[in-house]
Amino acid sequence: MINIHTPEPVFSNKNTVREDYGDWQTSYEFAKSVCLYLKNRGITPDVIVEPTCGVGNFITAAIDVFDTVKKVYGIEISQKYIDQTEQKLQKYQNNNRIIDYKLYHTNVFTFDFGKIVNENQHKKILVLGNPPWVTNSGLGKTDGINLPTKGNINKDKGIEAITGKGNFDIAESICNLIIDAFSHHCNTHMALLVKNSVIKNIVYRQHFRPHHIQDIRQLGFDAQKEFKVSVTASLFECHIGENYQKQCKSYDFYTKQFSHTFGWTDEAFVSNVQDYGDTYFLDGQSPLIWRSGVKHDCSKIMELSLNDSVYYNGLKEAVDVDDKTVFPLLKSSDIGKGMKGIRKYLILPQTNISENTSILKEKAPKTYAYLLSHATYLDGRKSIIYRNKPRFSVFGLGNYSFAPYKVVISALYSDLIFSLVEPIDGKPVMVDDTCYLLGFEKIEYAKLTLFILQSKLLKRFIRNICFMDAKRVISRELLMRINLYQLSKSVDYSGIDISQEKIHEYQNWLYTQTFPSLFSH
Repeated sequence: MINIHTPEPVFSNKNTVREDYGDWQTSYEFAKSVCLYLKNRGITPDVIVEPTCGVGNFITAAIDVFDTVKKVYGIEISQKYIDQTEQKLQKYQNNNRIIDYKLYHTNVFTFDFGKIVNENQHKKILVLGNPPWVTNSGLGKTDGINLPTKGNINKDKGIEAITGKGNFDIAESICNLIIDAFSHHCNTHMALLVKNSVIKNIVYRQHFRPHHIQDIRQLGFDAQKEFKVSVTASLFECHIGENYQKQCKSYDFYTKQFSHTFGWTDEAFVSNVQDYGDTYFLDGQSPLIWRSGVKHDCSKIMELSLNDSVYYNGLKEAVDVDDKTVFPLLKSSDIGKGMKGIRKYLILPQTNISENTSILKEKAPKTYAYLLSHATYLDGRKSIIYRNKPRFSVFGLGNYSFAPYKVVISALYSDLIFSLVEPIDGKPVMVDDTCYLLGFEKIEYAKLTLFILQSKLLKRFIRNICFMDAKRVISRELLMRINLYQLSKSVDYSGIDISQEKIHEYQNWLYTQTFPSLFSH
């Protein structure tokens, strides 16, 4: 037995320990059910490798289920867990149940898995376990040390990387690490408990930077039941080291019933391969550009409520600002739960993100004085999108924000509800940055766009390309895949009170639109 020692991390409380380790230990019973499933699949490992072994429940379950196991490797950052696992393995070794085991007290991201490959060239290896269910940003909040080398692994550009698209799950990094390390060992099988988003991301990247994995499977289980956490998670299973595949079959872990296949079909990444074929003609590029709403990161100051003709901010202060800088606001919950009217109003210090806010001194002196008096809040915003921008700036603002008519949708709700927003008291309605919008000058075009987006055909298409368990079900990338022109030619207009002449005019207008720059205003 080898035991490599590294300094034990010190944490201030138990909650931080759980967050920093991603410490949701798998029960022996659930670990055993995973191993029994794998055995029924015909997996007969000689060697068990657990990259984050914890207290060793997966290892002991594997030894109990697979009578072929002779050697065990475990990697774990907690010395306390290493000690518990070692006590269990010593008993197995003393009873001649296994020949050898090696435990390594170290960070999984600094461990050299190549030594395991070299020591077991002709052995059947099973990598299994339950890696941490946390993101790199989550660990960063607690100064976690159990992190991979920082980097933009998806090569996201510009604002997408800045605002969080570059964030990734630690388990995802561990999966990639394992797949790379064992890619030339053709007798390796991997079975790890991870969030569904991890599996989706790995399959997505198979099109661009393929791993040598095949027979990719996702078996969904009840994380609330097994771990007392509200996330969507599955057993991620694949065979490493031979050809590569770009699709994943999805099953129910408990019934083993097949559900659907997701992944790549030609150049499209879809959530339901079987049903996508009937709606594929809608998959393309939107002739109109979807925008996200206004981002300000300071709701207590920038968002107002109206009571008896008096505005109040989130600090419950009465606010006196220039009316020309205040606009009706719809937040994601207002849109996703069905339009129920305006609850909030938004202060806009600019008409576009490059406008110098110093002009407020003359243009809107009351608003400028208000923002200045609450500068501590606004200057304390941490996002780097405000760096080197005019003071009190907001983001996600352009000419499209002031279009009188908008078709909007919340990114946070799975009901796929599109809504039409019209001006209130002569002012265009703003939406927040958890919503997406299309702006229109003509009410007929807005109504027709809403009508076709509410069609059963479009809802079916979206459900074939979106992942309903994602944190944000709707993304701009997804919306930009909707070929509105093809959709406009494929729906029945009998339910809308607009002349055929206007409908043809609208269709021709869509056909002539060209895709503008995402960064134009």
